[in-house]
Amino acid sequence: MDNIVLDNILARTSIRSYQDRPVEQEKIEKLLRAGMAAPSAVDKRPWHFVVVTDRQVLDGLAQANPNAGMAARAPLAIVVCGDKTRALTRVPDYWVQDASAATENILLAAHGMGLGAVWTGTYPVTDRVEKVTAVLNLPEHIVPFCTIVIGYPEKYQAPKDKWNEANISYNTFGGKKPQVVEPERTFHEFTVTEDFLLNPFNYFSQPGGMLVCAGNRDKSNAMTIGWGALGNLWGHGTNTVTVYVAEKRFTREFMENNDYFTIMTFKDRDVLRYMGTRSGRDGDKAAALGLHVAYTENGTPYYEEAECVIECKTMYSQEFAPEHFRDDVPRNFYDGFAAGYHSFYIGKIIKAMKK
Repeated sequence: MDNIVLDNILARTSIRSYQDRPVEQEKIEKLLRAGMAAPSAVDKRPWHFVVVTDRQVLDGLAQANPNAGMAARAPLAIVVCGDKTRALTRVPDYWVQDASAATENILLAAHGMGLGAVWTGTYPVTDRVEKVTAVLNLPEHIVPFCTIVIGYPEKYQAPKDKWNEANISYNTFGGKKPQVVEPERTFHEFTVTEDFLLNPFNYFSQPGGMLVCAGNRDKSNAMTIGWGALGNLWGHGTNTVTVYVAEKRFTREFMENNDYFTIMTFKDRDVLRYMGTRSGRDGDKAAALGLHVAYTENGTPYYEEAECVIECKTMYSQEFAPEHFRDDVPRNFYDGFAAGYHSFYIGKIIKAMKK
């Protein structure tokens, strides 16, 4: 999905401090593949990549370039170079643009694989070019363009919002954005159904999982779930849904502070994957995916793009108490589980809607 690619671009940031752990060779090769997938003038691909993992060479790069001092504390650097023998003959300096495209591909691939990276410039500063050339023993036709320092981030760093409309013109310099009339959005209508036969053993095991969403008209959040139960409690006809939300999940506070929640199925697994790998603390996930929030008569949020929506009113909630575990399965699961113990929420089914 395009939104996931865009999210990776917007979330990337320069990382200059790293954990004391190596970067796996498999990931290094993926970084290089990403670099070589970049566009280049007339497809000349005038680049060469020097992978540096040796501590002495990393220290040398840190000394050769004052902006690359963090290489002395990093497990990996990739020096992106231009190969002048493969550059476009009629415009030889286009190799700089080609190397820039390859560099950005590597930075985005690093972020997408959970790595942190920073672009440190070398070319066209003559002194830096000469020093890096000496450290790497480069031949005359290979020009060091930049050093990408890479490692596992020491800590999370929030990306900067760099959007600035002052940097945009339309059609000519200073031109204003054209007025565009947006077409009216159309969706398949949901139908409220009373005949909603479900298999309780595989409903929550649908490919990609499901979403649980809670909140109100001011703010809401959703997350992917793969656990749940269907059944009935406390009287004939009291049909219920039970869902589980871990202590440190952002959705937890919405479940605690609101009486209603919805569970939803989606055909688009990219939606489920994105919701399950991003936290609402870092931004509006629904907006990032282009989802449109709608509300039931009770003000319970759901997404118009869902295939099926079940609205529930919470009847009971409680956090798992480890002293009551009577089997090794839950004990083993929570051993080292960073998100904390789950709470379970038993909700009375208020309404079921499907397209």
